[in-house]
Amino acid sequence: MKKQLREQVFARDEYCQKCGKTLCEPVAVHHRKLRKHGGEDTLSNLIALCGTCHNIAPQSVHQNPRDSYENGWLVPSWADPREWPMTLPNGTRVLLDDDGNKRIVEGRENGW
Repeated sequence: MKKQLREQVFARDEYCQKCGKTLCEPVAVHHRKLRKHGGEDTLSNLIALCGTCHNIAPQSVHQNPRDSYENGWLVPSWADPREWPMTLPNGTRVLLDDDGNKRIVEGRENGW
């Protein structure tokens, strides 16, 4: 992943997109649609997570896939990350685009 893209993710997110903690080391740029499922290095597919929420804690995104798919921190292999809403730590649901924007969405989209 290019350094510039990582910097764009951190500039957009500013805090862990799961727990809301201010970003400090270790910090992960997480692929919402996993690379093994065809996920790409795009702003709509990448979010900043603290190390605990990414891999370490029992409640991390990878150890709790059901919760992570429901909240959009993971995206199914058949879905487009630009169309799969994500829940921010404050409960707001947003769609991410490839220009680095977050658009608030009302209710459930894509059968959620």
